[in-house]
Amino acid sequence: MPVQTLSRRLLLPSLLALLGGGVTAAHAQQVPTAYPDRAVRLVVPANPGSLTDPVARVLAEEMKRRTGQPWNVDNRPGAGGIIGSDVVARAASDGYTLLFSANNLLISPAMYRNVPYKVSEAFTPIGLVARADNLLVASARTGWRGMADLLAAARKSADGVDYTSPLIGSAAHLTVELFRTEAGIRLNHIPHKDAGQGTADTLAGRIPVNIMGKSTALPFIRKGELVALAYTGDRRAPELPDVPTFAEAGYPKVHLGLWFALLGPAGMPPAQVAYLSRELQAALQSPELRKRLGDLGIEPLDGRPDTLAQTMAREEPVYRKVVLDAGIKVD
Repeated sequence: MPVQTLSRRLLLPSLLALLGGGVTAAHAQQVPTAYPDRAVRLVVPANPGSLTDPVARVLAEEMKRRTGQPWNVDNRPGAGGIIGSDVVARAASDGYTLLFSANNLLISPAMYRNVPYKVSEAFTPIGLVARADNLLVASARTGWRGMADLLAAARKSADGVDYTSPLIGSAAHLTVELFRTEAGIRLNHIPHKDAGQGTADTLAGRIPVNIMGKSTALPFIRKGELVALAYTGDRRAPELPDVPTFAEAGYPKVHLGLWFALLGPAGMPPAQVAYLSRELQAALQSPELRKRLGDLGIEPLDGRPDTLAQTMAREEPVYRKVVLDAGIKVD
């Protein structure tokens, strides 16, 4: 929606009130101005080298074009995203400090003891932006050809099978822990501080199983160095039509892909939320944005606040249970 149109809608209730009663200085001071009329700060609770950062920057450029104001990315990494998220939780609810977060927003509170906010109370959902699904893969050195081979190996070995993931407590990590529970097999997580080293160890056969983003895995799958076992998406990856989803493999609950969302502090005016969501939905239809996200292996979503709120409400207890069952703690 154009900024001028929103401004008229925001001003209309105040103008009607003034026409219906006495005009006072207090009333005049409460008349809202156009939004946004200055730069928006987009807090990203992740390092510039993370996948969250380029997705946020692609979106910020398109939102700048649509709103006519700069969207300045402010990287605030640390504590699984808690540091940056807390900056937004404490910010004024005027729409000028927003949060661009992955779903570690929901995961980290289950792993850290002293989280200074409650997600359901501290943030205003604006829209679900995009999703990046993961592939469960095996080293080609295992000789495995599919999920049945992994299951057989895990059930045959008293020690189970080792696997690694990009990060402790990531959606990828929790996916395998949930799969382990659903399948009733023993899988041992071998953590790495560097996801690249974990990939190298899987390629070399030192850690037979890994879970990683589709865009990371595809080059190695095409070279025959990794074997794709299952995909977290709700449908098969177009690039891998022969690889089943976890649901197709018999595990419908294993659907914990990586998603990204736009949120604000609690208490944002509904008119601002509606405006931002409409602009976000329009931005996500931009051919240029969709291509740039596609190049990152990211699928644009619908940008609606109700979809985001429903997703958060549905997935938060799942993350909490998986973290509890797996005993994942970082402090």
